[in-house]
Amino acid sequence: MNSVALNILDVMECCGSEAVQGIILDFSTRKLEQTLNPDIEEFLKKNAIQFAKEKKSVTYLVTDENDGALLGYFTLAHKAIEIPTTGLSNTVIKKIEKYSQLNEELGVYTVSAFLIAQFGKNYAVDDGERITGDELMKLCNKELFGVQHRIGGGLEYLDCEADAKLIDFYQNQQHFRLFGERISTKDGKRYLQYMKFI
Repeated sequence: MNSVALNILDVMECCGSEAVQGIILDFSTRKLEQTLNPDIEEFLKKNAIQFAKEKKSVTYLVTDENDGALLGYFTLAHKAIEIPTTGLSNTVIKKIEKYSQLNEELGVYTVSAFLIAQFGKNYAVDDGERITGDELMKLCNKELFGVQHRIGGGLEYLDCEADAKLIDFYQNQQHFRLFGERISTKDGKRYLQYMKFI
């Protein structure tokens, strides 16, 4: 399968917002009788276009080059984060100091980082044609490497629910490092915060 990541702004410029709405209607996080992550689906269908227009974040639609099927998507943004100094090795500290400012009083580094704000596969696609998480992450990182090459920076991060499968994927398979957690004020869910040098 040949897949490509298309910037939603480029697709809107080429085909219009209505065409994009038609494409994203086919996206689903429903697998068998279970909805895996309704927030992923809701963001794409309700917020992705407007957030891109407002330059809050930019979504990339991952499609099959052969038939144009929507395989998944990811959303990128740039954000300042705070990383506690506790538990960091000297090697990690040296890397972080390249991109951050230390607040000694609070014991945190404020870092400008690339945020993977949303990341999801389309479960409406048949099993044999569905993109893997690894393939989706490679396309995501390809975009980030391009931005890094043009403007600099060296740290990416994301939040994910405290779910065993997600922890295994991000921490063990993709080698992100846990640096904190937060509780959502919206729904009270616990989210783990991960970072990775690129």
